[in-house]
Amino acid sequence: MTQTNRLSKIVKATSKFPKGIQSTLLSKAFGRVVPMVGTAKLRYVEVTHSRVEVKLENNKNMQNHIGQAHACAMALVAETATGFVTGMNIPDSCIVLIKNMNIQFKRPSKGGLTAVATLSDEQRKMMQEAEKGETIVAVTVTDESGQEPIQCEMLWAWVAKSHLKKK
Repeated sequence: MTQTNRLSKIVKATSKFPKGIQSTLLSKAFGRVVPMVGTAKLRYVEVTHSRVEVKLENNKNMQNHIGQAHACAMALVAETATGFVTGMNIPDSCIVLIKNMNIQFKRPSKGGLTAVATLSDEQRKMMQEAEKGETIVAVTVTDESGQEPIQCEMLWAWVAKSHLKKK
């Protein structure tokens, strides 16, 4: 069922390296594809077709006025994890875009953040077979205390690149 696209080829090319080196290579490669990812110094812990785990340290550049993860940094880590798990499944002939994000801020964060985004087999199949569609991608964001400072719902859409050229 899994198709290979440009993004999954990058992940496969790094798979022969130890986890720590693989994470560094993926973070640098993806930081070049999406400059904001590099600027925020996001780290890719795990990248598969069904699960992406991304970490954001509580570095000074990503903090708010009280030393916690800025609201936009929390959104970024969730958006990045969901976007990359979606991107792992969309054919190269399509473009993926976030359509909607709903974030509820539940409590102040403590330390760094980890976002884990997952797709079901049904979602992956739909992404790989339909040239246009949308789906809500599940994501959990936890901080260093193990709690969820935010709860998110991310709606991702994809469309064939050929549709964009016609307009």
